[in-house]
This record gives sequence, C-alpha cells and structure tokens, in this order.
Amino acid sequence: MGLSARIAAMREWQVIYYHLAFLLTSVGLVGYVIQSYGRYKAAKYRCHPSTGTHHGQVPKLDGSALYYGGGRWPVYDTRFNLRLSLLHGPVIRVEQGTRSFWTALLQQVDTSFLYLTGQPSRTDDTTILINSLTGDDGTLKRLLNSCASRAPSIATGKYLSRGRRIVLMPYGPEWLRHRKAFASLLTREKVRTLWAAALQVEAMVLVERLADVKDDGTLGGKRVVKEVSRFTASTVLQITYARRVATPDDPILKDLEVVSRNIASAFQPGRYWVENFAPLDIFPAFISPWKRKLNADHEFEASLFCRLLEDVEVRLGGISYEAQKGQDVETITPVEQCAAAQLLRGQARHGELDRDSIAYLAAGLFEAGTETTAMTINTFLLGTASNPEATRRAQAEMDELIALKCDGNGSKTMPGFEDLQGLPLLSAFVKEALRLTPAGASGVGHTFAGEGSQSFDLAHDKGEASLTKLDVPGGATVLANIYGLHHDCAMFLDPWRFNPSRWLSPAKTKEHVCRSTTLDYTHACFAFGFGKRICPGSTLACYSLTMAMALLLLCFDFSFTETAARLCVEMQNQDNKEYSAWQQLIGKEGRQVTERERTLKQGGQASREAKIGTVLVDAHVAFKLSREQVGECVHLVPREDGAGLAVVKNGLAALRSSSEIKG
Repeated sequence: MGLSARIAAMREWQVIYYHLAFLLTSVGLVGYVIQSYGRYKAAKYRCHPSTGTHHGQVPKLDGSALYYGGGRWPVYDTRFNLRLSLLHGPVIRVEQGTRSFWTALLQQVDTSFLYLTGQPSRTDDTTILINSLTGDDGTLKRLLNSCASRAPSIATGKYLSRGRRIVLMPYGPEWLRHRKAFASLLTREKVRTLWAAALQVEAMVLVERLADVKDDGTLGGKRVVKEVSRFTASTVLQITYARRVATPDDPILKDLEVVSRNIASAFQPGRYWVENFAPLDIFPAFISPWKRKLNADHEFEASLFCRLLEDVEVRLGGISYEAQKGQDVETITPVEQCAAAQLLRGQARHGELDRDSIAYLAAGLFEAGTETTAMTINTFLLGTASNPEATRRAQAEMDELIALKCDGNGSKTMPGFEDLQGLPLLSAFVKEALRLTPAGASGVGHTFAGEGSQSFDLAHDKGEASLTKLDVPGGATVLANIYGLHHDCAMFLDPWRFNPSRWLSPAKTKEHVCRSTTLDYTHACFAFGFGKRICPGSTLACYSLTMAMALLLLCFDFSFTETAARLCVEMQNQDNKEYSAWQQLIGKEGRQVTERERTLKQGGQASREAKIGTVLVDAHVAFKLSREQVGECVHLVPREDGAGLAVVKNGLAALRSSSEIKG
C-alpha cells in the first residue's frame, strides 16, 4: 500500500474515531442530564413543607424555600431555628431541596468534579436540627457524640487555612494528632498551676484600667468593651506566647483582629461561590479574584503566626526577638512554660506536627478563646445591671470573702482561685452568663460520618402523636441549636431572663459548694458543645471568667444608661419586624408562635431593669446589638467604700515591686 493510501486510511479511521467520541460524549451528556433530572424530581418529591405532626417520624422541611421572602434556610439563624421548633417540635429534619432542573445539573457537575479530582465529596443535603434535649436526653446526646467530622471547605479550609485549622479539619488521624496536642496544653492541672497567675493578674489589670474613670465618675462605654477585649486577648497571648497586650491599641492585637475579620468573612454563607460549585477551583489565581484575596489573607496570617512562634524560639535562647528591635516583651508567664514552647519541645521529641502546624495550633488558642470570652463578660455586664438585687447579694458574698483574707500584718489580700470555689452566688453568675452566651450560640454543624442511614428511637411527644423515629443518612449534618437548648422552658424557667438564682438549688448550699475542687463548668450547660468536638479550652475559659467576674463584682456597681432604654426600643422594633416577616411566611400558626415567644420573653419580670436587660442580652447574643452599643448601655462606677479596688491595686503594686511581672 502506497503512502497516499495509508494516509487516506488513517484519515478514514480518524473520522470514525471522532464520530465515535462524539456519539459517546453525546450519550454521556444525555445520561448526565437524565440523572440530574432524576435528582431534581427526587429532591422535589423528598422535600416538602411540613406543618403537621408526622406520627412515628420526625418532621421534614424543605430548606430551599424556608426563609423570609422564599429564601434558602439560613442554617445558623438561632432565633429562626427556635421558632421552627415551637412550630414543628424539638427535632426537625431539614433537606435543602433542588428548586430547578438547572440547579440540579450544576450540583451533578459539582459532585462529578469532586469525585474525579479525588477531593472530599460534599455532605448530604440533610440537616438534623435539635432545639431541645429534655424529651430524650440520652438518645440525642449519643447522636451528637457520634458526629465528630466537618464538611469540607475550599475557601476557608483549603486556601485561607491550607488545611491547618483544627476547627475545620475532618475527623481522622490528622485531626486526632492536632486535638491531642491541643488538649494537652489546656488540662485542668495546667490551668490551676501554670496559668493561674496570668489569669489572676490580667483580671486585676482589667479592674485597674476600668477604674480610670472620667470626671463625672462613670466610665466611657466604648472603652469598657475595648478593655474587656484587651483583657481576654492578653490572657490568651500570655498563655500561648508569654507576652502581654498592654493597651487595646497594641499592634499585635490589631493584626490578630485583621485575621479574625478575614476568618469571619470567609465563613460568611454565600461569600465564595466555589463552596457550592467546586469546578470554579480549576481556574488559576490570575483570573480568580477570590483566590488572590484568600491567598493574600493566608500569607498575612501565616506570617503573623510564624513571627509569634519565632519570637518564642528566640526568647527560649535567652534573647527577645522584639527586644532586638527595642521593644521588650512584658510577661507574667515564663516563656519556658507558654503553650508555644511546649509545642516546640513536643516537636523536638516526637516530630508529630511540622512547624507550620504548630504555628496554626498555637494561634488556634487565641482564635478560640478571645472573642467568645469577651462576649460572655459583656453579657455579664448587661445581666448585672438588669438584676441589681442578685448583684448586691453576689457583691456581699465577695465582701465577706475579702474581709476574711488578711496577711500577717492584718492587710487584706487578693483572693485566689481556691477561695472562689466556695462562692455559690459567683458560680451562679458565671453559669448564667455562659448559658446566655454559649461559645457558638447557633451551635456548629457536625457531620455524621456513619456508613449508610441509621435510625434512632426518640421519646418526644408533640400533641397527641409521638415522634419515635429519626433517620440520619450518612454524611448528614447534625446541628444542636444551643440558643434553643438554653431557651427551652422545660429546662430553664423564664429562660430569657438573666437570673443567676436558677442555679441555686437547695442541694447547692454554701457548705456543699465549699467542698468543690474545681471551677470548671464545662458540663453545667451546653455552652461548650458536645462529644469529641467539645471545646478543649473550656476549663481555661471558666477559670478566666470566674476571676474576672469576681473582681468586677468586688470593685464596681452596675446600672443601665439612658442609651440602654433607647436601644431597647430599637431592638424591640427589630423584633417586631422579624415577627411580621415570620407571620407572613408561616401564616396563622406563625402568629401563634410569635405570640408565645413574646410572652415567654416577658416572663414574670416586673422591674424596668429586668425588661431592658432581657431585650438587650438577647439582641447581643443574636449579633443585633454591636459590641460598642453594649458598652454604651452600662455604667460602671467604683463602689463607694473602695475596699475591693484598694486590694486589687495594692496587689498589683506588690507584684510590680517584686518584679513578678517580667519585662
């Protein structure tokens, strides 16, 4: 066969191959479209609005059009989720149905892309929403304890964090290594020994700085919350890196605030389309602005975290990295004892974590323990002003303790953590602030990692029917709405009111509490989460909150400002708008729900302060009331006798003169 004949034959076969490829591609696309259409129809059949009781089954809701204006269900809207439970019952199954064929097609493309590229597939579109545990505490807690994984994240997990943030890691060997190292830093014994001095001194400095009052005898509101934030940040930085934050304007604090804002932005639902359509990830950064933004944010935070870790390394060698630049590092905690130093020693011995992982793990202490603790103290400030009678009793309890604390010369001395263990009213204030301000008010969705579907038998009753069966598909998200759990009337009477007395049962007499050996309130309520993902820093947070609240009660009186009354009216107007939107969405049954919520919020409150406090605390926890607005609502005035403040200032003066605050 000649050359021309062979070329002609090859061209003929090429045409055949092209036609065959076109045919197979066409068949594949048609099959793909048919599969997507089937998914769309199945979703429409599976997801339906539910307004009645389903005998033997947990109610199912269609999340694709569940929100105001026909929008998709906002998973973390705490108050909306609580209203759903008042309408449908304590446990609800929400399925994010597919609203159009084209959406189903895009979802099918997304699933195929993740499979072909070997990336973790998205979790099932089902969310089990839990708003109460009182009906069947054991079964639901077992379910929550079995959910230890996280849904994959491209924007926040892959690009911003490079897979190193423990809070975003899926359950597995890598997460277990990080969790083990993290938990080893925050044991109860270390909190009571290594970190106790830093916690106490930072609380004393908070009180001293707050006592710097204006001429009119009251403290500027915005500065109050700034000082609270400085206190929580400085406490965690002491423990993590053995360095203090002297003022709210410290450059390190400003940089860490930028990191926090970047994380919050990346977590915002709908912020990055790639979270819902992974094929966008194939485009390079020069044509993907979102990648450039996340890469820049990662470089900023990674550089900051590594710089802080390097500072610890250099100081372990005897020379401060900051001191070389003329900025000595003030510290209470010896650098050898700080968490970063312990992680570095662990790396040298075991090598389980690389340097970047250590930098992110150390920074995780700051990210997890600053803003939530500050929010809890802000709730405490609103709560003390709303319940002056309980506040006076707690102050009297602190006064009695200080009267008994004298040194050999008869001078009053600072109380330690062991002294605070015997104060039931103080304990009640801490627990009540935690109840109203959990670490994540909405809870955090945990992924059910079981294979296939599992069924759980419940014992909740709704009306005349019994909700006895809960099916949880593999990959589903289980969300305990902690706000809902803590506003469950079956568990907490008058749940919206700041009422520390609810924790003072007859069994908890002063003599009983005095035998206590811990200030750890991790399991007093659900503030720190559940199961394997429970907050590992809960003990540290409880000790820090206890000392700060004790000294604030000892040194200050609290009252609402006129601004508080004005903001209360504004927040009530916002609530009324929400109620109207809810009633338009749900109808007649929706009105019954809002009337019930309004009645529960009013509770048995008689005083003006209690009513204002209830509205403001709820708005604060729901992020309707800003941090600055909280500061504008509360007067802090040094108490008339000044004895407590004198004890704090004298204690700080003694520490400074003895150089126990190391510089």
